[in-house]
Amino acid sequence: MQPTTALRARAGGLKAGGLSGPTLPLRATSTAAASRLRSGACIGVGAPVWGSSSTPGPGGAAVGRVRPTTRGTVPPGAVANPDAPSQVAEKSFQLRNGANVWLTLGTTDSGDQSLRMVTDLDAGKLLLHWGVEGGKDYKGGWRLPGDGVRPAGTVAYKDRALQSPWKRGSDDGRLEITIELKGDEASDVFNFVLKDEATNSWYDNAGSNFAISLRPGHGGSMTVDEDNSEEEDVVLPKELCDKWAWFRWDSEGRQQGDAEQSTRQYDEGVIQIKTLLAAGRSMDELWQVANGAANYSEFCKAHLKGYAPAKQPEQKQPEQKQEQKQPEQKQEQKAPAAQKTDEKKKAPPGPPADLGKPLDNKRARNPLDLIKRAHSDAPKLSEGSKKVELPLDFLAKRFAEDPTTKWKRRFGMGGKSELLAVVRHENESQPVRVDIFTDLADKAVVHWGINKPGTRKWSVPPEEFWPEGTDIGGHTACDTKLLDCVDDECDVEISGSKVPLQRVTIWLPPDHTVASLSFVLRSADSTMWWKDAGKDFFVPVPGKFVTDVPADKKEAELPDRLTKTIVEAENSSAWTLMHRFNKAADVLSEVLNGYYEELPRMDAMAYVYVWLRYSAIRQLTWQRNYNTQPRILSAAQERLTNAIASAHSKTSGEAQEWVRTMLATVGRGGDGQKIRDEILQIMHRNHVSEAKGHWMEQWHQKLHNNTTPDDVPICAAYIAFLEGGGNNGAYWSVLSDAGLTRERLEGFDRPLTHEPQTYDKAGQLIPEFKNYLKILKAVHSGADMQASAAAAGNRIPDGARGYLGYVMSHLGSSQILPLMEAAVEARSELAPVLNGNRELLYLDLALEDQVRQAAERGVSAAGFGAAAFMKPLLQNLCLSLGDNEELCYCLKTWEELPASVRSGGRLNKEDALQAVAVVNRIRRAISEVSDRIVTRIGAQSKAMGDACGADNWASELFAEEVVRGGPAFAVSLVISSVEPVLRNAAALGAWQVISPNPATGVVVVVSGLDVVQDKTYTVPTVLIAEQVTGEEEIPEGCIAVLTPDAPDVLSHVSVRARNMKVLFATCHDDGPLNDIRAMAGKTLHFTTTASGSVSFAEAQAGELDAEKTKQDTAKSGLNLKISVPTWPGKWAVSMDEYKQGVCGAKSNNLAGLRGRLPPNIKLPASVTLPFGCYEQVLDMSENSKIKSELKALVSRLNAKPKQSLLASMASLVSMDNVALDGDGLDRPVDATDVLAQCRALAMQVAVPDTVRDQLGEAMKAAGIPLPNSAQRWSQAMEALKGVWASKYNDRAYYSLRKVNLNFDDVRMAVLVQGVVPAKYAFVIHTKNPSNNDENEVFCELVQGLGESLVSGMIPGSAIAFKARKDALDAPEVLCYASKSEGMFVPESLIFRSDSNGEDLEGYAGAGLYESITMDTTVTRRVDYMDDKLVQDPAYRTFILSEICKVGYAIEQALGSAQDIEGVVGEDNTITIVQTRPQV
Repeated sequence: MQPTTALRARAGGLKAGGLSGPTLPLRATSTAAASRLRSGACIGVGAPVWGSSSTPGPGGAAVGRVRPTTRGTVPPGAVANPDAPSQVAEKSFQLRNGANVWLTLGTTDSGDQSLRMVTDLDAGKLLLHWGVEGGKDYKGGWRLPGDGVRPAGTVAYKDRALQSPWKRGSDDGRLEITIELKGDEASDVFNFVLKDEATNSWYDNAGSNFAISLRPGHGGSMTVDEDNSEEEDVVLPKELCDKWAWFRWDSEGRQQGDAEQSTRQYDEGVIQIKTLLAAGRSMDELWQVANGAANYSEFCKAHLKGYAPAKQPEQKQPEQKQEQKQPEQKQEQKAPAAQKTDEKKKAPPGPPADLGKPLDNKRARNPLDLIKRAHSDAPKLSEGSKKVELPLDFLAKRFAEDPTTKWKRRFGMGGKSELLAVVRHENESQPVRVDIFTDLADKAVVHWGINKPGTRKWSVPPEEFWPEGTDIGGHTACDTKLLDCVDDECDVEISGSKVPLQRVTIWLPPDHTVASLSFVLRSADSTMWWKDAGKDFFVPVPGKFVTDVPADKKEAELPDRLTKTIVEAENSSAWTLMHRFNKAADVLSEVLNGYYEELPRMDAMAYVYVWLRYSAIRQLTWQRNYNTQPRILSAAQERLTNAIASAHSKTSGEAQEWVRTMLATVGRGGDGQKIRDEILQIMHRNHVSEAKGHWMEQWHQKLHNNTTPDDVPICAAYIAFLEGGGNNGAYWSVLSDAGLTRERLEGFDRPLTHEPQTYDKAGQLIPEFKNYLKILKAVHSGADMQASAAAAGNRIPDGARGYLGYVMSHLGSSQILPLMEAAVEARSELAPVLNGNRELLYLDLALEDQVRQAAERGVSAAGFGAAAFMKPLLQNLCLSLGDNEELCYCLKTWEELPASVRSGGRLNKEDALQAVAVVNRIRRAISEVSDRIVTRIGAQSKAMGDACGADNWASELFAEEVVRGGPAFAVSLVISSVEPVLRNAAALGAWQVISPNPATGVVVVVSGLDVVQDKTYTVPTVLIAEQVTGEEEIPEGCIAVLTPDAPDVLSHVSVRARNMKVLFATCHDDGPLNDIRAMAGKTLHFTTTASGSVSFAEAQAGELDAEKTKQDTAKSGLNLKISVPTWPGKWAVSMDEYKQGVCGAKSNNLAGLRGRLPPNIKLPASVTLPFGCYEQVLDMSENSKIKSELKALVSRLNAKPKQSLLASMASLVSMDNVALDGDGLDRPVDATDVLAQCRALAMQVAVPDTVRDQLGEAMKAAGIPLPNSAQRWSQAMEALKGVWASKYNDRAYYSLRKVNLNFDDVRMAVLVQGVVPAKYAFVIHTKNPSNNDENEVFCELVQGLGESLVSGMIPGSAIAFKARKDALDAPEVLCYASKSEGMFVPESLIFRSDSNGEDLEGYAGAGLYESITMDTTVTRRVDYMDDKLVQDPAYRTFILSEICKVGYAIEQALGSAQDIEGVVGEDNTITIVQTRPQV
């Protein structure tokens, strides 16, 4: 008998063809076979259990360990039936909910196979999800047997698996199913899982398939085999091996070693298991130990011969005797570290990283279960800032606006009190005024002196400088009492209460020679003193020798009190890590207690993280004018890390995410005294002199007086030096990798100026310092893997121990995938118990770091195989983020892709198209993570870094480095590896052309199209817009828009681009777009190719002028006019009354479709409020004031000149220099603000009851359900006013202005329809807009409301498809949806804009105005990959074909190309909600 193969790759799997996993290698044997251990391999748990041969089938009550019944001979007297099975085997399986499945396999002499399965699972509609391996023409993966052997009702699932329904048995009512595999269909392995379709529950084999071997030698969990050998292959469950390794490591004191030692220890654990099984111990007993039910050490003592618990390592003399015996041998076995480093540098690149096989014992997890919900007891986190008024805010703002103010600064005074110093000076002939204000409650005294130019040395001020109440305060200073400030300048109220302020005013004559003032404050009773972070307060003053006082940078750049508090502390004269850690603990407590209430909590926590990270990367001083003993430093570390853990338990969401990352910047602390004691012990034991003048003594002095995290790499460097036989290159190489330079070593308060040296017993020092390195790491290195695991100890949940054991034994392994998966699975098991647990948080960070390291080693070398890393890396990211809902949905959609995609295997076009959509969604999600981090800490980290003296590169790149060091970056690496392959397989090029037109213009790069939509470019311009949502306006003079963003092809901006003959294209490859960005300022000529690409070259002389002439000609030929209709005298008209001049094209086109469409296409019941209703309402007396205010605002907007490119560059915010009447200030007004004011006024219009009454009557006559209460009518009127107010939309104003139309001439009819919740919404263009092909219909479809498609409010692509008009039954999917959200509304009313500005010939006015539902539209997450439209090819073809047919029918009915919007109901009926001529 051949040994069973422990791991076998399986194609297909659960849902998407079956989860990849091993077959279950329990070999069938005869009843006489004895169990022996041979291979010792570890596999996944959850194997089915053999049913006793005496109780075959479901009738047996017992489930035992053995064995199939082998029927190799015909009983005497019987007649052999050639079709009867000659071999029969039975097997029982237990599902995760305790239900059972019994399987009987029969095999005939001719090789035919019969499988009968019975289950007692209580399921609503049970399906067998199955496939086979082997058989005729087998080519790998899951094979789907032909129709002739499929049970009745079987359907194909995504062409990768079969799903067959179970039937009720006639005898006992249990579910059963039989599969006959005859002739060529006979197979090697039968793979399956179960699905209860009624509850969408899947039943699998611990995350993998059940895999049954149908023929000998094919490794399944059930093998019919007549070889009654005395031996049986036993394969150990991998989870058991991992957990056993953990307990063994734990019992031996959690010794820390390298990867080789960890692997050896793991293998020794496997040998222990084999030995125990051979000694008669059962697998159940071993599982009791692995699950913690039995004590490991006691069990091994009782049952393992010769077992003795390992001695705990001695801290002072670890392995000393052993090293003394063979020091030379160990040195010979190890190459010098420096030599290794040099060899690595010289060696050519090695082979690609080995991905490794996926773990076979992973728990099946629903990605949506990973979504983090805010704790009910956690403080509510607000995205907005709560503005807290402080007493000195008013004064600070006033002095900032005072032109005589030359310098000012606010200082924190502890508590919430502040001090404000202000210097004012009108001109050289006037005196200088210095005011010192404070809101201190206690009486105080200013102790002050003057400074001459070039010095901060105090001098007594001349008496002529002394304010009232001044006395001499010593040899160099005066004391001046702060007096109550009672004049108007100090009239400050907070929440209606006057706040008492104190003030001192110092006058300096015009000819004074003072450069600055220095002062401190003390309480009147001299019991309290206040300084500026331990230093004197300092105020520069203008005068005879100092004419220009620079503005105070700190005052300008540190707007929040928290950052000011941090910066002031960092400027203290005596400052060390100990001070910083204690201060940070205090600040965290203050944040949690609401002291910085003006900051959202996630902001406050992010700023504390920035502070601690600056410290961790050595950008803040670790020691200044103060020495800290190790025990005191470690106590401060422990205090801070416990405070961080406590904050973690009291926060949620993004705030908790920032709190968790703080721990990665601080060591856990602990017994810091060991650092001081052990270095002395090492020196004494090895007779190292304590006399000055050598490296060891210098380092000892540093450790003794001020240990820091730098000591960890210093120790590692010294070990490398010793192992290299005294190689200084090895020493400096390790230091360099850690960022430690000679300058830094020599800059320590206790400097290291000497080179390290060797000693007679250097080999003995190596284990000494390896042990010492552990002590240093325990204090300084919080997220060290081995130290974290050791510290977590018994806090680690049982479910994590097996995975953790694997990680510990495979640190640095080249088997990237299983290591990554094990670390992520361990994190998943830790997650439920992580909240506020410091040691588990450190372990979680260490595991996250292992995932990062594995990704960095493996992704770049894996090519498309890196797709296998996507699942664990996404899961890892979900576990790290505080707000992770979208990433959890991304993980879910990725898991729903075909196995060939997820494993990096072969691709077909359909699978690749789906994968591209999912990857686009993932990319957008991680971009949002990156943007959130940069937005949260980018400016703040720069300001804090600059104020604290960080290197410029560190503060400039701070936020970027946080992103690159985070878990999202690894996901981006995978995307970069797999996306080109996916796009190629999907036949998608780098470009998607939305509006194909040639263009010649000057290249300009902008952050977003919305930033420049109001600009006028005087020369033809090509915009590279980094962001395009779909709702912007294309600026005048722009002849091309190229973007990496992906707006929908039928979004508003896309339609307008085609109407304006503007080249509009999306580029999915950074390469071409970067080439174009690099040519900013140059003139390029762009063309589109027949293959859908964009090509470009530098323009020839005269081409730009020709483009300008073409633009001017087109513009002059565009003679647009808006005719202003009058009110028809009615508030509501029915469809029978629709006509030109009464309502717009939406209403008229719907009326025109009546009776001209096939009966399967529905039209909604509609009524319309005609043109002029809004203006008529404004004319009513109750709205006269609103009308007057609107008129003033509109007249000023109409008077505004267009903004040229030069003007727009001068002011990106202000649209002109015209001040609007009624603003109250003589300053320019942003037109965006003015339009917002207009909309706000329109929403305040009083709508008369007659409007509601007539509208209700018309709706009732049309069959539209009426609002059933006064409140519902009020909601309806608000929606109506919202449509009227959209007359003042920004995009409408800009668009009309560009074509010289007065936006106030627009009249807004409003189409009213009922809204029935729909399954899908779609837009059809009956002439393909991408290539202007009149023979193709182009469509886009989304879940929910169509607003998510056309408005640009929901980023991502829709499902896009097309069909030729002569082949409407064969639609082609061009791309799948990557949108994360859909827009939904309950059954309601919708009020649609139907203006006279949307129907002008040659002008694309669609989408300028709003359509608003009576009930609030909500957005919610959607999963397109789980939608029937994606999962079921036949259904997809049916729906897409029906939509294309609808478009063609409407085009035929109206006689021209149409732009159509409609919905698909739950019953698949199609309703058209509006249509207009396609522009």
